[in-house]
Amino acid sequence: MHEVPAVLQSAIQTLLRERQIFGLAVCGFDREGVRFAGGFGYADLDRGERVAEDTIFRVGSISKLLTTAFVLKLADSKQLDLDRDTNSYLPEPLRVADQAGQPAEFELRRLLSHSAGLEFGVRGVDSGNVALSYLANGGHVRNLTDAITGLKVNMAPGKRVVYSNPAFNLAGFIAAQTVGLPFEQAVQQQVLDPLGMTDSAFTPQRRGPGVATPYGALFPLKVGSKPVDRLRVLATPMGGLTTNVSDLARFGQMLLNQGQSGGEEFLTAKLVNSAMTLKERNHPALDQGFGLGLKVRTWRGRRSVGHDGNMPGVAAQLILCPEDGVGAVVLTNGYSLAVPHQVAALVLEHLLELPADTQLTSPPSMTRAETKDWESLGRRIEGSYQLRDSTPPGLGELLNRFLLRISVTHEAAGRLRIEGSPGSDGPAWLIPTATLGQYRIAAGVDNGTNAVVDEQPDGLHLWFGYATHLHKR
Repeated sequence: MHEVPAVLQSAIQTLLRERQIFGLAVCGFDREGVRFAGGFGYADLDRGERVAEDTIFRVGSISKLLTTAFVLKLADSKQLDLDRDTNSYLPEPLRVADQAGQPAEFELRRLLSHSAGLEFGVRGVDSGNVALSYLANGGHVRNLTDAITGLKVNMAPGKRVVYSNPAFNLAGFIAAQTVGLPFEQAVQQQVLDPLGMTDSAFTPQRRGPGVATPYGALFPLKVGSKPVDRLRVLATPMGGLTTNVSDLARFGQMLLNQGQSGGEEFLTAKLVNSAMTLKERNHPALDQGFGLGLKVRTWRGRRSVGHDGNMPGVAAQLILCPEDGVGAVVLTNGYSLAVPHQVAALVLEHLLELPADTQLTSPPSMTRAETKDWESLGRRIEGSYQLRDSTPPGLGELLNRFLLRISVTHEAAGRLRIEGSPGSDGPAWLIPTATLGQYRIAAGVDNGTNAVVDEQPDGLHLWFGYATHLHKR
């Protein structure tokens, strides 16, 4: 194993200073092993503890990849059937209802592709504040069973990709019930131990020496210098994994090796390839969406798969290029969402020896008529937008309606600037492509993904990212 290359060290140190992140761990790897790994900054300020490659971080929604692996392993062994109705695996009190109160019908695999019709939701988190936790959870939640009780679909299966934490809590519950153990023990036995992820655990809370303390603010979510380590994830399948870059690299290598780990088959190649194939997206012109658990997109002319993770005091990224056989893990203890995305892209570019990306700095040349068309469209698009589909009911819906302000501004020659979109970590620019109404995104998060505008009878719709749907007010 080698130290992080000097050119990457310099870029990482600059990003940490600019974005006020205290600590970061990074790993670049390929099918055979780790190419380089290291830590930067502080895991804990009070202890004066520096980040090392074995420092444990909470990784937020990267947890969903391990929950997916658990479900897929049981599918490989025929203990679960991905095409079977989800409710058939649940006891009657926990079955998912449709809008009429009848049992909803959707296949188990739809939980893993965020296409079951379930809500966004954050139910299953104890913020450390009793009142805030009650509002966010829509009542008292003590465990995973509470978190999945009373779930309803709010649209037909397959109609829309809606990023859903409840879907993965439900998938994790079903997998654990099949094994006959609590989820945290079951996923340890079935996934973490077989993959040699010896420093990893699904747990509501993990603190102390060797564990990075998350820093930031709980409400509103932002970068900050105060610890936010009182938060507990009670529904761990959606976001309870604590791990380090070395263990996540092992998981990534298993995927790059089509299910092989340590010379043994962990998952069949057929199922791994299925998980890494784009299956669900919100618009046919989008080139990003979900496979099974994995985000799938085109990056620098090649397929990339992975997942990020964000929660108070946490921003993380795991990304793979399957055909090239390389991957990157970046974990931080701050809520600057763009940093792990930017560092991971730099790592992949270094491993693949790619030149700087000029796609977004050199948009296609246009004739005068084309420029006029783009500018006309840009003026129609300009305005205030409402986030659709991806807000939790109750408190989240109220906050979205009254506090969230998303605006789109036409700058010049069809180029647009989006401000206020959740998860974008600052402004995002939509750069025109060769097709009118289709754009490339220049942003800190998911840079280079595409966006599509639809003018429909009920107004203008803007689709981008993996599940973002904006509607002009």
